[in-house]
Amino acid sequence: MDPALSSQLEKVLALADSTHEAEAVVAVRKARQILSRDGLSFTDLARAAQRRPGLNRAFSSIFSGAQAHLETQIFQLRQRLNDLQVDMQAQTVQVEFWRQRAVDLEQNFHSARSDAERWKQLARETVEKLWDLGQGQEVEFTPEQPPVAEDIPGQKTA
Repeated sequence: MDPALSSQLEKVLALADSTHEAEAVVAVRKARQILSRDGLSFTDLARAAQRRPGLNRAFSSIFSGAQAHLETQIFQLRQRLNDLQVDMQAQTVQVEFWRQRAVDLEQNFHSARSDAERWKQLARETVEKLWDLGQGQEVEFTPEQPPVAEDIPGQKTA
């Protein structure tokens, strides 16, 4: 590996131990970019560190801290993903329930509307028949007179 590249990589990987998560993640990504420019990977870097005893201690501390941090992040992200999947399943069940409820209510609405139209039509037909019957009868309508007290048995006239 080129000494300038090695120096740059060492500085970038030192930032991977940062207590700031975002800074550590960016440092690991930058290290991967630097390695990939030379066609290398973290695996190649680890193998090189194993072959050189002096570098082994320096790289192992850098990688163990970064690896532990990344593993923690991966675990947290997997847990978050599982939680989101459980939430999504619960919401899917709720959406399906409400979708079915909407379909049922719409069917009830159409059924009630149909019943209302049927009753409305029946009322029209009844009114028309009663009108026709009334027209066929030539009865003169005279309002009834209220009963007079003398017409009611057991009532005394004043």
